[in-house]
Amino acid sequence: MVNSHSICIVASDAGQVHWRLGIFEKIVHHISEGYAVVYVGEENQTKAIQEFSSMGISIGNYIEKGSLTIISRDVFYSPFVPGKILLEQWNKLFASIEKKAGKGAFRGFVAIGMPADSFFLSEADNQQLVRYESLAATKYHGTLEALCLYTTPMIEIMPLRYVISLLNSHQNTYHRDGKLRAWNTERGLSIIKRGLDSALGSNVTELVLPIIVRDFEFVADAMVLHPEKFERKLEILFGKSAANVVIDHIKREICKDVIY
Repeated sequence: MVNSHSICIVASDAGQVHWRLGIFEKIVHHISEGYAVVYVGEENQTKAIQEFSSMGISIGNYIEKGSLTIISRDVFYSPFVPGKILLEQWNKLFASIEKKAGKGAFRGFVAIGMPADSFFLSEADNQQLVRYESLAATKYHGTLEALCLYTTPMIEIMPLRYVISLLNSHQNTYHRDGKLRAWNTERGLSIIKRGLDSALGSNVTELVLPIIVRDFEFVADAMVLHPEKFERKLEILFGKSAANVVIDHIKREICKDVIY
């Protein structure tokens, strides 16, 4: 297993194939290879056991042996807890699991977590989440696999600047085929252009894009690396109402590209 810090955006529409099955199978696969998995998900342990069982997966033995730890995201995460403390919680949790099982009991750790709904109540809460993810990116040294789960409604409610910042905080996006795709500025720029084309038409995009890039000192990558400035530029060019329409198109293209 190649460790990475990745993001997985799942479609949570009622008509979609149940995304949990793929994630649960991933969890079981890692356990079968000797890794300890921590899953900070929507359910408490009892509900999670029932959810796994409904899909034909028994996890009681994994929990007893310490190879699987399940924690409710509403208990683990909060926008009122500084990012540094949240990271320390992860480290303390890994240390506790290793202490109980014995040093060397596992080949390594896999952390899979979904942020609590409390991060999506306001833009200030969104900002706290982005700060936490950005801090996690700077502290990530490849010693474990970290997979951050988001749903499409979570992405849709966040300002574009925060959505792009979240993607910038991760090395890869994780997809239903089990493969990772590298996240980089080239990919981000391609998505932005598709969003502009969708909202404005390709002819208008060809006129507008050079104007935007000029304000970034002709460095196109800066639109992805400084999404807050890019978002402000859209508002200056089109006005807030029209800019929101353009932003919605870009966010839809993001979801199409990175969706699990």
